[in-house]
Amino acid sequence: MIKNIIAILMAFTFFSTQAIATVGQTVDQIFYCGDDFAIHTDAGNWYVVLKSAVGEKKQDHFLSMAMFSMATGSKTGNFFPGDPLSNWCGNKNFLPITSFSIKTDSPK
Repeated sequence: MIKNIIAILMAFTFFSTQAIATVGQTVDQIFYCGDDFAIHTDAGNWYVVLKSAVGEKKQDHFLSMAMFSMATGSKTGNFFPGDPLSNWCGNKNFLPITSFSIKTDSPK
């Protein structure tokens, strides 16, 4: 019973920490390398979109959303980064993402 409770708490902590860490950031820089690109946020995090992981169409969509965020100051929604990469284009600790969303203010 105690093991189940601990496992549930650990899973909840993991997912809630990931979600909190990636909500409400603004893209302030885009960095290209080969077929991939990375985005830097105002929170100081680097996220990489690997074409091999998401495909060309989804990568293009993510790039459009990242540029929209950078141009308008729109905040990111929830996305869940993977484990940091030990090396991506000579850089360390870039977090790969396979989902990405942008929040926009809708007129009321």
